[in-house]
Amino acid sequence: MTIAIECQPSLDELGAMTPEEFVGALRSVCSAPGRGMANHPVVAAVENGTATLPQLQLFTEQFYLHIRNMLPWIGQIYVRCPYEEVRLTLVKNLAEECLGTFTDTKAHPELLLEFGSAIGLDAEASRAKEQLLVGRQLTEYFEFMSNCRPWYVALAAIGIGLESFVPDTFTRLVAGFKLNYQLTDEQLVFWTMHILADQEHGDEGIEIVSEYATTPEARRYVYECTVETSERYFDLWNIFQSVD
Repeated sequence: MTIAIECQPSLDELGAMTPEEFVGALRSVCSAPGRGMANHPVVAAVENGTATLPQLQLFTEQFYLHIRNMLPWIGQIYVRCPYEEVRLTLVKNLAEECLGTFTDTKAHPELLLEFGSAIGLDAEASRAKEQLLVGRQLTEYFEFMSNCRPWYVALAAIGIGLESFVPDTFTRLVAGFKLNYQLTDEQLVFWTMHILADQEHGDEGIEIVSEYATTPEARRYVYECTVETSERYFDLWNIFQSVD
């Protein structure tokens, strides 16, 4: 695992931050080399056309297996959340992720497989594949957060550490896929739909911190788990470099 090293804020420093300052600090940390999707090597490789089809196929297959296998842990957050309004949001999120209900598409893992088919991936074979180590480590970390940390921690880790970077990152990927791999809008629905869908998640991260991570100890959980999630996510995406 590639890890960027810096001093973690103290409990007093975490408690003194406004929600906006806390989220901004976390986004900055998660933008460091070795973390998250911002400026990830696979994004640069797609932009300059150096990512090979075998590399993109492996990347897509393992990314698909992760998003498919982590969805039950969103359900676990629902079970543990005591707030009706948050549970309603989670149900809507699961309906979209599992069925494409609100975008009138289909399950998001299936949309990613359709993209995979466009670059030569055997979609049916991919459904039966096992996650490789870096993928399991990320998915199992979601299991850990959903069961062993307060319910809001995993939501903050996803919203602040990952989804808030999606609009910029996926926009760059879509442009690279079109320019260098001649893919069409129909083949890129998984990526384009998330550009719009995830634009609001930065504000949602601030709301979660403001409403629920109200103590220094709660913020420490959010900080540590968001950073570790971003590191494990980086490693999953970096799997593309394991093949030529």
